[in-house]
Amino acid sequence: MGDASDENITNCYEVSHTYYYLIFSQLVNGVLTTACVLIGTVGNLHSIKSIHMTNFDKNRGVVLAVSILALAFWDTILLWCAFFYYGMSALMRAHNSDTTKLLIPWFHGFSQIANTASIWCVVAITVQRFMASRDPFRCSRNNRTLLSSLRTDRRNSSLSVIYCSTYRRHFRMPILLSLAAILLNIPAFFEIESHVCRRKEGRYGYGLHISKLRLNPYYQIWYKVVFRMIVTSCIPNIFVLLLTSLTVYVLKGTNRSRRQLFHMSESLSDRYSSKEAMQTMISLMLVIKYLLFRSPSFFLDVIEVTIGYRGWVQIFIYGADLSNFLVILNSATNCLIFLKGPTWLQRKFTHRNTVKKRTYLFNSLQRSRRVALLQSSWTTAQTMTSRQFGLRIVYAMLRKDPSLFDSIAPSQRNSEEEPLSNSTRGTIERRSFDLLTCPQYYEVGERIENFIGELIRMMQEGQSEQAIIERIRMVGAVHYEHKVLFSSSVWREFKASTLAIIAECPFESETESVPELWKLNRSSSLAIAEKQRIRRIRIKSR
Repeated sequence: MGDASDENITNCYEVSHTYYYLIFSQLVNGVLTTACVLIGTVGNLHSIKSIHMTNFDKNRGVVLAVSILALAFWDTILLWCAFFYYGMSALMRAHNSDTTKLLIPWFHGFSQIANTASIWCVVAITVQRFMASRDPFRCSRNNRTLLSSLRTDRRNSSLSVIYCSTYRRHFRMPILLSLAAILLNIPAFFEIESHVCRRKEGRYGYGLHISKLRLNPYYQIWYKVVFRMIVTSCIPNIFVLLLTSLTVYVLKGTNRSRRQLFHMSESLSDRYSSKEAMQTMISLMLVIKYLLFRSPSFFLDVIEVTIGYRGWVQIFIYGADLSNFLVILNSATNCLIFLKGPTWLQRKFTHRNTVKKRTYLFNSLQRSRRVALLQSSWTTAQTMTSRQFGLRIVYAMLRKDPSLFDSIAPSQRNSEEEPLSNSTRGTIERRSFDLLTCPQYYEVGERIENFIGELIRMMQEGQSEQAIIERIRMVGAVHYEHKVLFSSSVWREFKASTLAIIAECPFESETESVPELWKLNRSSSLAIAEKQRIRRIRIKSR
């Protein structure tokens, strides 16, 4: 019987890899995977401790905290399954170890369970984030009984509170997901088998081979391709992508409605905008990381079952190792996104808002200083011109275009007079004498002076540039309705005469006169541009 059994034992199949692949495998599957396992385990344990202290002790976000706990648990299981599955042998280059060959079939099944459970925990967290953004008071309504029980006995340890009946119902969903993941991946324990074989040196050892179940075409198509890809790839990817997009959309709509409803101050609006941006960034980081790290394994499974890899085994092995490492990296960084991501983003947004506020305060200070100089110059100009600033502007515009005499003083029109022109000096002087006795001339000058003063007051009050523009447009529309139209040369004369009067004002230094004239030049140009814009719009509408 012993001889017969020896005859049934085959030689061990030992895969010979190239030197470059051995280095690649030791680096990716060994060093990097082991580093991810250690860092991910420490991070998951730290997240469990943080959730226990901040969420359970304070009864804040318990439902989401339970899902993150389940995610940390299954991610840790997946990390150590990967380490004992292939990481340890790749790190020590012990690919033919008998102990590893005996454990691989078991760790293959456990890793599939942990992978599926981790995927659906991420989906559950995404669903809960969407529900929280859509109905933020849902959890507070459900936890009123828990709050009352906590008020009665605050001395109870948080560890005992976790297992109270109120908290236990929050663990139902992760437990159901875990049971479903175990049931769905039971066939994975029978995909790889270990057997006794004879090694080259003549001793007996253990080898691995793919089971008949895995090679069954119906099993490959219906379980591996259709069922597993739908359950572990297609549906989770669609859920995560769709719900993340909806969460971002709901957050934007909620904050926009809040600003419109409560008329929040600028600081409060910035704080809510920062929270919205932080939640949006966390959601985008989650979906991008999830799709980026888990998509390669999905495509490799499709290629393996559909077209096969017989012609390019080495390339497929490199791709499989990289996809496995990305899955491990995803599990090692999941809890960092949910726990450390908000803190890191909060610091970034706080720093950005601080810099923005400093810039805004500096600009406001500079703007208020320029407006104060403008107001001071305006008061000086009024005093220097004996409150006839507007009259000088009107007179300069009339000298540029004498036809405007009729718009200002239509009652002074005389049909026997010669047509007006720039060369008829006597006529202009006569009209100038007529203006001195015309009340409309003084009225127009007073209106110009009041209008400029009104614009300066709007600047002092800190009104927006758009409000000032709307006021200028309103005045331009009134002029157009009364058929008082100014040519470009008249507007240039208005601007030049205004700057000339301000330039005559005494300044303490040249550093004050230059920005003062620049600001007045800009304000005059803005008024001219907006009034000409009104004219063009009205002409086109006709």
